[in-house]
Amino acid sequence: MSQAWWRVTAGLCAVAMLGLVAVAVFVDLDTGDRVASIVGAAAGLAGLALALRQGTAPTPPPPAAPSVSGGRSVRAGGSIGRAVTGDGHTLIHPSPIIPPDSAPAPGGASGTVPGVPGERGVEAGGSIGEAITGDAPKQDGQQSRS
Repeated sequence: MSQAWWRVTAGLCAVAMLGLVAVAVFVDLDTGDRVASIVGAAAGLAGLALALRQGTAPTPPPPAAPSVSGGRSVRAGGSIGRAVTGDGHTLIHPSPIIPPDSAPAPGGASGTVPGVPGERGVEAGGSIGEAITGDAPKQDGQQSRS
């Protein structure tokens, strides 16, 4: 919520508190007690209504995976542990682990940088642990797969 909403709420609470103190001091304590009970009940009902409203508000659907453009390109709305778009790689170590609370990288699938990944491009809305986009060196007698 915006800061203006919090300021208005704090201001209303301060005015209500001063009003209750004024009633207790200038009228009498029994009247102040009754007024405070009514104000407390109204505040409780307002809090209950707000809680019910927030609890039943529909949650927005998760963002759809963005479309991919370019041959052998990889694009994800979240984080990518490992993306391999090159030929001839033998992967012997495990994929990097991306912490779930990692901050999104600047740009990426969030739409802050226009464009889509091109040929063998890798783009993510979160972090990228490892991206292997080139072909591995050819060994004697081995043909590249295309």
